Amino acid sequence: MKMQRLSIKLPLIATVLFLCACGKKFLDKNPPDQLSSANFWKTQADADQALTSIYSYLIQGYNYTSSTNTGQGWGAGTPYWETLTDNAYSGAFGTIATGDIEPTSGTIQSDAYNTPYKAIQDCNVFLTNIGRIPLDQPTMNRYIGEVRFIRGYYYFLLEQIYGDVVLTTRPLGKDSASFKLPRTAKSIVIDSVFADFNFAAANLPNTAYAGHVVRGTALGYLTKLYLTLQRWQEAAATAQSIISEAKFSIYTGGYRGLFLKPGQNNNPEIMFSGRYQTPNAYSPADYLYTYSSSFQPVSYLVNDYECTDGLPITTSPLYKAATPYNNRDPRLLATILTPGVLYKGGIPFVPAQLGASAGFLNKKGVDSTRATVIGTQSDQDWVYLRYAEVLLMYAEAQNEVGGPTADVYSAVNTVRARPGVGMPALPAGLSQDSMRTRIRHERRIELALEGQRYFDLKRWRMDRVIIPTIKDPSGALRTFPLRDTLWPVPQSEIDLARTYNNPAFTQTPGY
Repeated sequence: MKMQRLSIKLPLIATVLFLCACGKKFLDKNPPDQLSSANFWKTQADADQALTSIYSYLIQGYNYTSSTNTGQGWGAGTPYWETLTDNAYSGAFGTIATGDIEPTSGTIQSDAYNTPYKAIQDCNVFLTNIGRIPLDQPTMNRYIGEVRFIRGYYYFLLEQIYGDVVLTTRPLGKDSASFKLPRTAKSIVIDSVFADFNFAAANLPNTAYAGHVVRGTALGYLTKLYLTLQRWQEAAATAQSIISEAKFSIYTGGYRGLFLKPGQNNNPEIMFSGRYQTPNAYSPADYLYTYSSSFQPVSYLVNDYECTDGLPITTSPLYKAATPYNNRDPRLLATILTPGVLYKGGIPFVPAQLGASAGFLNKKGVDSTRATVIGTQSDQDWVYLRYAEVLLMYAEAQNEVGGPTADVYSAVNTVRARPGVGMPALPAGLSQDSMRTRIRHERRIELALEGQRYFDLKRWRMDRVIIPTIKDPSGALRTFPLRDTLWPVPQSEIDLARTYNNPAFTQTPGY
């Protein structure tokens, strides 16, 4: 049997539905608006096949990592969000990082819109048709819970980037109503996300994560949503539920192993990920994120790693200018390829030889011994949520509620003391403001190059404070105009709205 590709062009949403199976290839098949025919939606195997196709979006597009049908990773992955912050640089997204984003910018600007809507359309197709398959109610609710979580996940992403967006819980077709959908108020979109996440949390199994979303996954993203809305009490309580239910824990096999196989197999810390499997759906991480100078960590991040005594490099006696990467938080050398470090079978890294004008390349999630020209051996998954972040989210929310209590200290210190890292505990007696600063620092270091910082800066309302101080290797200064807090929707969507006389669909203010 071959891997099947399903596609249909819609008025505002172009959808490509990949039906993935290990070791298969692509085959043209019926468009998804015909999946309710006698050919499909009859057996549980059909549900499994459609569910697999929905999960495949997690390894597609600029928000994720992408493989074409040849297995070549072409798309900029989750780390590229870091290049819009003070953590990394990419010439590919320079117009966005320097405040020149426009409706026609393309790349991440358009793909961050299009890929979620492709997934949402297929989620709605699934939810409309799953009732046609004879399943007992708990099994039915599990399928629905998984798909509703993924739909909520993509709407959560969309509202953070674009604000008001088209909200639909039904499949779109070629009818007049599908052509005339407006942008829905962000608050209503958030209500829909809450509904999807809450349904998932109530109906998914309360087990460890093994590739399918579980209750803990949904609770983790509910915590993220509460944090984004600064609903601290609810964020702390939701994170505490995950901690108390004890289905996840800090991985004991070392920080670097979290991002490589086989350490990712049955990993107790991973709560949600985009999963790859060679030879057809292989990860582009080994090739794209190390040997492509289009993604470069910058010194602003490197200099924020403490020395092993827990002090910043500006005050620690352990810091030596001649050896600036020694005696540092072990997460530094597990995350960033620094000059002189051996890679690719024992070759010293010389930035100029690889065009790394920032002086560094990514190491997190990269096994340079497996990298080839196109990296077809690579199968490491991209991790979207892990237990360490839950602990840091709990600490952040609880600190806002009641200050630096013992529970806040414990959560942060558990992350700092993880096996293979062993950083000193935070100093006693921190104020609420000082603890807030330390938690934000810990998020930056623990989650570096995982695509989190852009959204952290947005929710902390710090974008226009931090980013303008950053100078790119190209010499350009980062700017983040107030207008850019929300992005423009692709110009192609505005053109379609005009073509089909849909004045209710308007461009983001300021563009």
